[in-house]
Amino acid sequence: MKLARPVAAFGALIGFFGLGLQYWLLYADMSAQGASVLEITWRYFVWFTLLTNAFVTLVMARAALKPESLTGLNAPRIELMAVTSILFVCIVYNVLLASRWNPQGWQKAADVIVHDIVPVTFALFWLLRPHGSLTWRDAAFAALWPLAYAVYGLTRGLFDRFYPYFFMDPTALSYGQIALNLVGLVAAFALGALLLLSISHALGRRKS
Repeated sequence: MKLARPVAAFGALIGFFGLGLQYWLLYADMSAQGASVLEITWRYFVWFTLLTNAFVTLVMARAALKPESLTGLNAPRIELMAVTSILFVCIVYNVLLASRWNPQGWQKAADVIVHDIVPVTFALFWLLRPHGSLTWRDAAFAALWPLAYAVYGLTRGLFDRFYPYFFMDPTALSYGQIALNLVGLVAAFALGALLLLSISHALGRRKS
């Protein structure tokens, strides 16, 4: 617990910096094309990566301020959801998406922060937190985050026709293919949550 607090503080600071930097970069790009602040903010909150980074950054910020708390954002099942989600961001991006573009300069810095530094920092924070109270149902609870995002992303896409990820883009794929893609990704997410749950149980037994 004592080591978790400084890690959480560092993670929160780097997380807020990365989120702010990514917003500034998006603002610079879209405002040059005539987009309003509302349009830029709407686009900013379409990305699973940024939503998940915001989620885990808030978890770490609260842990830094209230290190003894195991409720709210720092409830063990919420932290399991958060660590599964941010590691999912890291793995899916580096395996499926990173080869599709080549960011430079500040965009490269933002890219590394949100896809690599924050995930690794949060994983370390999570390992240092108390363990042993989770049940197998908490793994299913953790999978609600990507499911909620899938509904959110597809619904808002009906209004602006912008789909951030190729594997859930109905302008390029059939809804049947998208459903298969999402089932596969959610299944992988659930398996990841189960693996992390097993690690949590092992850490809990070791501490006991």
